[in-house]
Amino acid sequence: MKKLTIISLILFSTSIYSQAHIGAMGGYNLESEKTQVGIGLNYMLLPKVSVGAMAMITPFDDESSDYMIMYNAKYKLGNFYLVGGLMDMKMGDKPNMSMSMSMNMDMDGTEPYFGLEYKPFKNKMLKIYYNHSDMMKSIGIMMPIFNLGKKMDHTMHVDH
Repeated sequence: MKKLTIISLILFSTSIYSQAHIGAMGGYNLESEKTQVGIGLNYMLLPKVSVGAMAMITPFDDESSDYMIMYNAKYKLGNFYLVGGLMDMKMGDKPNMSMSMSMNMDMDGTEPYFGLEYKPFKNKMLKIYYNHSDMMKSIGIMMPIFNLGKKMDHTMHVDH
């Protein structure tokens, strides 16, 4: 009975704040000087904690097939969000580069990254983001397309 109570409380407490966001983003990779677009999914576990994943591609460059899949956790501090996670990326090289240069330019693998998001407007869900890792530094904007789950009201109402 004790285990059932603990499991029920855990499931109930996380579903109180559960909310998922599907969003679109566009940005610029400062390292490779390429434009990126992507889509993300975030699941809010608690009012200040969420987990999620993003997929970003470089659609405007015909010569390479760059993509990133980023798994992250976010913590909210006022209008800022601290982001940390793992990035799985494939940054292809140009086909006409020499062999010595392509060995240096081909970046594949998984690595940790951190980021910062800022929500400049109180009533809008638009966010400005910066992601940083050894292989990539990007900046851009993101905005939700679709919200799933409960509408959260973070203010407390007191009736007199």
